[in-house]
Amino acid sequence: MVKSSVWLLFFAPLVAIASPDRDAPTATADATADFTYGRAVVTGTVEGITEYLPISSTGHMIVSDRLLGVPKDPARLYAGIVDRQGRLVSQARIADDYLVIIQLGAILAVLFAFAGRLAGLLRGLSQGEPAARGLALAIVIAFLPAAGLGFLLKEAIAEALFSIEVVALALVVGGVVILVAEATLRLKPAAGDELGSIGLRQALTIGVCQCFALIPGTSRSLATILGGRLVGLSHAAATEFSFLVGLLTLTAASVYKMWSLGPALTQVYPAGPALLGLAIAAVTAFLSVKWLVGYVSRHGLGVFAWYRIALGGGILAYLVWA
Repeated sequence: MVKSSVWLLFFAPLVAIASPDRDAPTATADATADFTYGRAVVTGTVEGITEYLPISSTGHMIVSDRLLGVPKDPARLYAGIVDRQGRLVSQARIADDYLVIIQLGAILAVLFAFAGRLAGLLRGLSQGEPAARGLALAIVIAFLPAAGLGFLLKEAIAEALFSIEVVALALVVGGVVILVAEATLRLKPAAGDELGSIGLRQALTIGVCQCFALIPGTSRSLATILGGRLVGLSHAAATEFSFLVGLLTLTAASVYKMWSLGPALTQVYPAGPALLGLAIAAVTAFLSVKWLVGYVSRHGLGVFAWYRIALGGGILAYLVWA
């Protein structure tokens, strides 16, 4: 039942991408020239592997775009290609919005990986179970702060923070924060169904922590996992709650980007590469999610801290000396 609902939920937007307007202006040839199958494979793989790891998927995709030489000129506008508000779409917007829309693949992965948990939650809500209502409310409360702040500052964030310099610095800072948290936060073993007892204050604290993830390179997973650890959850419970909050957060962000592009959506993203990227992101994210909960429960987040510091430090060194 849950899997059928998944397909019903996502079939319409995927078909929208896969069914371009036959009467679209010829300017689409220029707009879609950079969306090759090779780029779809790279971006989908990077998104899927990194989305739920505390190392920043957006940051990694910004870096991979730089390595692939993806052009992002905000002054390059495409005649005849307009968004829902009737504004001409820029080359930079097409590239940056793709990094958000491809998250649909990672969303599908969590829907399948946590089908049992989600089915139980929906069943509990339909039966009026207090624990189910509490968990659903906690997810919504944790979602709202970053959703509201992101909506208000979306244009400023895209213009000022979507750069490799910001990503590198955020990777390093996030790595240091992990090391401090691992050294100071008391390790709590998993006990029962912790998610069913998350209070509204705990959820709000996690939601405020998620706001830091609006900075590319910070990592939404890192922010919410550390937020969960800060309010007393075990590594396993904090990681699982991060996935559930991410399901709502990523869905809202991806659907909003698709909606705001309006008629331009099917003109700027070619069907073949778009669907291939989503499929690869879904498969790699599913494998990543299945692995992460067990690993973090046994070993914590330390290895991700050193990875972040090494990668961010390496990028900063390159930018200084290049």
